[in-house]
Amino acid sequence: MMANRRSRNGMRLIYITFSVLLAILFAYAPAQVFATTHTDGIDAILIIDTSGSMRTADPERITLEAASLFMDMMETRNSRIGIVGFSGSLHSVMPLTPISDPSTRDRIRQTISGFVYHGWTDIGLAMRAAAEMLLDDPRPENSPMILLFTDGRIDLPDNWTNNRTIEASYADAWWAVDAVGDFAAIYTIGLNHDDGLNEEFLHEIAERTNAKSYIANEADVLPQIFNEIFASHIRSSITEIATIIADGETYSEVLIPIPSLFVAEANIIMLSSRQIPSIRLFDPSGREVPLGDEPYALTYANRYSMIKVLSPMVGDWLLQVRGLPEDRITINLIYNYNVNVSLSVTQPNAESGALFFDPYLPIAVQAGFISTLPSSHFQPLFDESTVELSVYDMQQNRVATFPMVTAGSAFTLDFALDPPQDVRVNVTVTHPHFQQTTAFFPITYDPVVLAELAEAEEIEETPETPAQERPETPAEYTPETPANPEPQDIETNNATIFILIGIAIALLIAAIILRAASIRRIRQRVYTGRLELRALLGDGKYTSLEAPDISTFAGQMSLMEFLNNSLGGAKADKLVQSGIPIWDIQLSPGTQGAQPTIYVLKKGTNCLITDGDGNSIFKKKIVWEDGQQLVFSIPGESPKLEITYRAFDD
Repeated sequence: MMANRRSRNGMRLIYITFSVLLAILFAYAPAQVFATTHTDGIDAILIIDTSGSMRTADPERITLEAASLFMDMMETRNSRIGIVGFSGSLHSVMPLTPISDPSTRDRIRQTISGFVYHGWTDIGLAMRAAAEMLLDDPRPENSPMILLFTDGRIDLPDNWTNNRTIEASYADAWWAVDAVGDFAAIYTIGLNHDDGLNEEFLHEIAERTNAKSYIANEADVLPQIFNEIFASHIRSSITEIATIIADGETYSEVLIPIPSLFVAEANIIMLSSRQIPSIRLFDPSGREVPLGDEPYALTYANRYSMIKVLSPMVGDWLLQVRGLPEDRITINLIYNYNVNVSLSVTQPNAESGALFFDPYLPIAVQAGFISTLPSSHFQPLFDESTVELSVYDMQQNRVATFPMVTAGSAFTLDFALDPPQDVRVNVTVTHPHFQQTTAFFPITYDPVVLAELAEAEEIEETPETPAQERPETPAEYTPETPANPEPQDIETNNATIFILIGIAIALLIAAIILRAASIRRIRQRVYTGRLELRALLGDGKYTSLEAPDISTFAGQMSLMEFLNNSLGGAKADKLVQSGIPIWDIQLSPGTQGAQPTIYVLKKGTNCLITDGDGNSIFKKKIVWEDGQQLVFSIPGESPKLEITYRAFDD
């Protein structure tokens, strides 16, 4: 029994040692963390099958209108789009290109509409090109994806160019899945008019990249498909608001509601069998707005017309549509929202600087909204939203869900896992007009404490072995005296025991040293000091000087997130009134030698950063040292935010 116990303890010691080593290698999070779901836009690559088989799979060329509609529905301010047209070879390959300029979107639309269905089919070649495009030109602040429009049938002749084979095409397809599947979803849109769709192949591509596979034989299913895709990457929702039968003479009127200031874009999509000849739009004041370019961009195609309204006024808009006689027109409204969800996971009662979460203590989760708008506008979102925390084990199996409650300007929850285990958590916010899920965040418990709990549970659950009755010994029975063991056997056993004890002690010392090093390393990732800040507003007046303590924070966070959490809503709102895009300024703690610093990272923002003397700093990553002042502003505008980092008390 003692030998078995020593064996278990030895294995547990090895497990603990390697757990600590892995914690160092993979930089597990400390017991206070922040995670924010924030994507500026989408990086979408459209792979469009133009092979000859598409003539029967898609005789009405739905694919080409679908690709254009997808682009028109995208968030345009920060998004990029790439095109890979293919048949037996690649053609019309366009790298990831910003689509904020209407003329760029027009050029892409014209290119797609000119595609002709002919030739063989090499899906793998196109998928490899799209995957390499994402790998070669990443934009971390955007959400990457690939859309594959095809019938899924790879078809190449013998002795094709460069000895290309069907097997090689499939190999390239799976290479692309493996190359980008960890960070980019590959959605498949299957065309199946002739019932020849290779549905299994397309389903596996989507499934292995955490995406979905769709079948589209009619244009009217496309808005719902695309909105479902968008909702997984940005804040969006779709509503079918009307279906009308045109008479060719009179205008049909439809109300277009804009529910809140958080609507960044309103996409009004009108699906029809023929092009709609006349469309008019009136804002809530009754004024007719000019349709054409931004902010009221109107685009046409054979089966759809779409109006994209940027930063729409809150209230009821009026849409007037005059279609061709007996034409059925379905009107959908898709909102894109400019609000993000933040997530913090803490153990308030844990030891300061702890490397792991403590299984004996509850975990506190808090979620909230982040937007460029003042937080005074947030309360309706909190009142109208439901929030759920999902807990997944390390094999991605959901093991528990917990509803979160509204507490003023935050959603909160205290929970504990029984039994405790390493997990990943995320939060899903469901609003009547959108749904948003944060990124996963790992919760890693102290392996030493977990081992103690497991041993205690093992002892508690082990049933007592009943004492066996000794058989009666016959009177004439004389027990034999066991032979004395050889002295050499005793020495060998003792030597083995001492070797095992020495190894165990060495492992224990290594574990202690490595864990201490880990704790020191994590402590370096906690901020030190305070930030002294004030803002110059548009009216020429400064806000009062604030000096929030930054030493209670750890890990990467945005400057906006720090202000909200350290100053509270009212004071943070006052500073945000300057209009400076500080939500794209990321902070993380660091050191230069023995001196604490803060790293400042600009992520896709037009915010100008200067030093205290007015010298512009163009580095993407700035080392913010003790006593240094940074000034954040928008080029050509007077408001500014002045912040001085104080690592030590004066």
